[in-house]
Amino acid sequence: MSGEIVAHGDAVRSTDAVRSTDAVTPRALPAPPGPAAGGGGAAPELPADLAARVGDYARAARSASTWRAYDSDLRQFRAWCAHQPAAPSALPASPATVAGYLATLADAGYRPSTIRRRLAAISVAHRLAGQPNPAIAPEVGAVWDGIRRTRGMRPTRKTALDTDLLTRVVAGLGDDVADLRDRALLLIGFAGCLRRSELVGLDVADLVETPDGLILTIRMSKTDQEGAGALVGIAYGSYRPTCPVRAWRAWADGAGLREGPAFRAVNRHGHVGATRLYPGSVARIVQRRVAAAGLDPADFAGHSLRSGFATAAARAGVADRSIMRQGRWRSSASLDGYIRAGRLFDRDNPSGRVGL
Repeated sequence: MSGEIVAHGDAVRSTDAVRSTDAVTPRALPAPPGPAAGGGGAAPELPADLAARVGDYARAARSASTWRAYDSDLRQFRAWCAHQPAAPSALPASPATVAGYLATLADAGYRPSTIRRRLAAISVAHRLAGQPNPAIAPEVGAVWDGIRRTRGMRPTRKTALDTDLLTRVVAGLGDDVADLRDRALLLIGFAGCLRRSELVGLDVADLVETPDGLILTIRMSKTDQEGAGALVGIAYGSYRPTCPVRAWRAWADGAGLREGPAFRAVNRHGHVGATRLYPGSVARIVQRRVAAAGLDPADFAGHSLRSGFATAAARAGVADRSIMRQGRWRSSASLDGYIRAGRLFDRDNPSGRVGL
């Protein structure tokens, strides 16, 4: 069916079952079932250390943030079920129960993206528990298709922090250690077209300066969950105040970085911590710095750096293939949503060529 929703990468089999009373996260998975107990006697269990490793690998199938989101979503579903007159089962849930839950969320004004994630959590929970998956039932798919058509799937996009805006933002930064960090974070995040998790996941050893610029090693990303890794090149900037390579060098020298996380917390006394920033820290830094530059922080987020680079590159006439390579987009369709704004008024815009 066209609206079928299952979580990405739902390849975890019923051997990774969790009890129906557990959260969706496989924190302590029981041992995979042994041969059917047809001749009496309990099925043998795996040794404790091996069972623990099974759980470790199952948890590694998704990021910790994804498991937390699924846990929260499943708790919401359980609570909804418990408050219904008939108190239907949440796990296993019937397709009618799940369809009713989706309709309730839609009527309450939840965004389709939120509803989709909650449905994915229900799907994962049933798969892990070895139960029939109601998320792929025709009636659930029909309700989901109806929600998409009536509520829309248009994402709420934040403003792209393009070159002009970024230059304005970093112009207000000084030479104290917090400003050095933020200048390097903003410029490297922009020029590397990095996701927030990629930016804060960098270690000092992952940034290597060469005569041509910085070579970044991205060890894992949203589209590279297996950790194959990727190299990203960042060239020297034409202007010293906005050069990402010089900004990195100034931050690394000022903070005395030799190893460990590349971007770390700095307290109000200018002390550099040992632990890396969280992905959410990128959004807070972006919003704090754009506010200081006189811009509305509500219009920007951590993703504004990545979208800003794509927009600026498209406006400068950079080929789609080159933008995709820098940002590691897998398809031109994924990129199109980023670069369309940057090319609205390029030389091929027909509205400027009809003699008005």
